[in-house]
Parts: sequence; structure tokens; C-alpha cells
Amino acid sequence: MVDAPAWAPRLTVPLVLVGLGVSGYLTWEHYTTGSTLSCPDTGIVSCIKVTTGPQSMIVGVPVALLGMIFFLVMLALCVPPAWRSPHQSVAWLRLGAAASGIVAVLYLVAVELLVIRAICLWCTGVHVVTFALFVAVLAAFVSPQPPPSQSKIGPRSRVRLSS
Repeated sequence: MVDAPAWAPRLTVPLVLVGLGVSGYLTWEHYTTGSTLSCPDTGIVSCIKVTTGPQSMIVGVPVALLGMIFFLVMLALCVPPAWRSPHQSVAWLRLGAAASGIVAVLYLVAVELLVIRAICLWCTGVHVVTFALFVAVLAAFVSPQPPPSQSKIGPRSRVRLSS
């Protein structure tokens, strides 16, 4: 088990919930009107252009829905029982999922800037949350484990007094 710094597990669940909320909002917008996003449309900043264009879908699935799925997986990996898991595989899975989120963010930012030539403020919020989540998970993963407790007087060692 990775012994995480105290702030990392406490920060991950709130970050995941914010990411889930924003990606949920974007998913809802996608499946409803798709044109009522509360976001300016001033040239480079255009949520409508980003969220309704052909790049807003990957293999027929809305990017926002993929974001919701990502945050649901991260929620399962970041709840307190998952942080306390004695299985190292949970920590590796959490790190891998967070890293995949960063790869997705880098791809999506590149598409926004180079292909669509517009950015979405809501999407940028999800990107920032994903980055912060990755930092917290990475910090927990690389933090050194404390040495095992070595009590001098324990249940098996007793001090004998000779008379």
C-alpha cells in the first residue's frame, strides 16, 4: 500500500466530484439543446464551437460522456477504502487512470487549439481538474513509505526482572 501524503486522498474526491459535475453538465447539454451553454462566444472562446463540432465525438461517443465515465472510474479509485487498500494494484490502477486522463487532456487541448481554433471554458475547467487530480495521485504514489514500526516492547517481548 502506498502511504499517501495526507492532502492527496482528501483532495482527490472533491476534484473528482467537480470534474463529474462539469462533465455531467456538458453531457446534459450535448443530449439536450447543445446550444444553451453558459459560455461566451467571442472568437477564440467558443464553447458551442468546441462542443458541437465533429471533434466533440470520438467513435460516436460524446467526449463529455467519456469525461463522465473517466470521473466515475476515478471516483471508485479515490474513495477512502480504495486509498486504504493493501493491494498495490489499486495504486497502480489509480495512477494509470490519472495518467490516461492527462493524455486525453493533451489530445483535447491540441484539437481545440490546432483543429477547432477555439477553446471551451467548461472544457478547460475539466482539463485543470484532471491535471490537479493527476498531481495529487502522483504525489501520493511517489511519496516514501514510512519504515515499519519497531516497538521495543510489544506483546512478545517482555521485560523480565530478576530478583
